[in-house]
Parts: sequence; C-alpha cells; structure tokens
Amino acid sequence: MTWAELRDLIVALPEDSATKAAAAGDAEGRRWNQAAYMQATEVNLLQLMVQILWKAHLKGDPPAMSPVEPPKLAADEERDALAEARAARNRAVLDSFAPQQAPEDAARKQAEIGLWLERIRELETAKQQAQPQ
Repeated sequence: MTWAELRDLIVALPEDSATKAAAAGDAEGRRWNQAAYMQATEVNLLQLMVQILWKAHLKGDPPAMSPVEPPKLAADEERDALAEARAARNRAVLDSFAPQQAPEDAARKQAEIGLWLERIRELETAKQQAQPQ
C-alpha cells in the first residue's frame, strides 16, 4: 500500500471513527459526527426557548435544564489557555496605566469622605428639625 492510498483510506473514514476523533484531538473518547453536534445545538436552543417562554407566560422560574456539552478537544484546551493568557496580559497592561496611590493619599481621601459624611448628617438632622410636626 502506498502513502497516497493510506491517506485516501484515512480521509474516507466516517466522521465518528476513532482515527478521525484522535486526529481532531478528542480528549474524552466521545466520538461525535456533525449530526450529533447539530442535534446538541438544537437541544440547547430548544431549552433556551422553553426557558424564555416559561418566564414570559408562566411568570415563574423555569426548571433547571443542563445544556448538552460537546466533547472537549485538545484544541479547545489550547484556545482556553490562550484566552486566559491574553486576558491576564490585558489586565496587566491596564493596571500599568492605573494611578498609584500612596498610603497618605488614601488616608487623606478617607478623611475627606468622613468630613462630607458628617456634613450630610448635619444637613439631614437640620432638615428633620425644620419639618413641622
């Protein structure tokens, strides 16, 4: 058998075969084909529609429905790790632009807040005393 014939055989395998699942990075050994993915999406959308209609017409909380989760693939884990790293980098960049406060600045601001709270209390007591009984 030549390499081209082997490639043709592997390409012609059904979507839910073990070889195609392994090539796609199926970590849990659950082999789904495109029809299974579509059915899971339909079930999830139907559950969402039921929850919306329940809230709209029955005016209560709908029963808890768990969505159908597709199998985790190795590519999904890599994508999630990259997204977390990107979010951490973005937070670090934003934090680098945040103004730094010294402890004396925080104490001064807290004292100013206390002063304004005291003035508000004085005004509220004066307002209550001025109201006719």
